[in-house]
Amino acid sequence: MVDKGDLLEPFPDSKISTTALTDLESHDAILTAIPVMAEEQGPMELSDRVVVQTEAVAIVAVYEDDEGWYVAERVDGTDRENDAVFQEAMVAAQGDSELVESPAESDA
Repeated sequence: MVDKGDLLEPFPDSKISTTALTDLESHDAILTAIPVMAEEQGPMELSDRVVVQTEAVAIVAVYEDDEGWYVAERVDGTDRENDAVFQEAMVAAQGDSELVESPAESDA
């Protein structure tokens, strides 16, 4: 099992590239590692907010210049469908944004 601290260990001390997130997904324990939003900086797309999911947990990790990477939200995946955990993490990652429908809205 990979815990939330281990999930942030490979992250650089800066925003992370979408390429690095794709590489992270190749790890057997990682189901999903995606940027919430990415911005182009030169030839790369970088993100300061990502969702990383394993069988046990999904986290929303945020990078801030003065703090580095930290876990802003944690969604427990124990005894839950992976899709439901992922959706909850994405809703948490979006905050007040309307890019992702909340579970209550999608059930209506």
